[in-house]
Amino acid sequence: MARKVALSLARNPLLVAPALGAVFLLSGFGVPAPVNAFLKLLGGSASPCALVGLGLFLAEKREASVHWTSIGALSLIKLILHPALTWFLAVEIFHLTPGLTHAAVLLAALPTGTGPFMVAEYYRREAALTSATILITTIASLATLMGWMAVM
Repeated sequence: MARKVALSLARNPLLVAPALGAVFLLSGFGVPAPVNAFLKLLGGSASPCALVGLGLFLAEKREASVHWTSIGALSLIKLILHPALTWFLAVEIFHLTPGLTHAAVLLAALPTGTGPFMVAEYYRREAALTSATILITTIASLATLMGWMAVM
């Protein structure tokens, strides 16, 4: 079982790519300028491509039913519980300054990003739930972000 898990982790590009990047950085070798320019363009295109993919997924007609209770629970956790937990940790555990606490809470209060959707699509798991949660948290965050800013 441990061997199977280790092989699965060793083949996971979400783990292998950052590890190889860290090894390359620690090796001291530099990236040639043309390769660096290409990698910057490639890295800059990741978020727009994810947003286009998410938009196409949301526009696609599908038969699967969406579980609104799950979406509501995930949205409440992301927009209310996550920033509240961040505030507690920042103030009570880490004793951050007010400015850093405000920044941490507002970052935690942002809507769900496209990263979870990319992972859900990669593993073919709950992409409909993830995309709906992104949509709902993006819309609802207009109100919750103003609320968190007023509280902070």
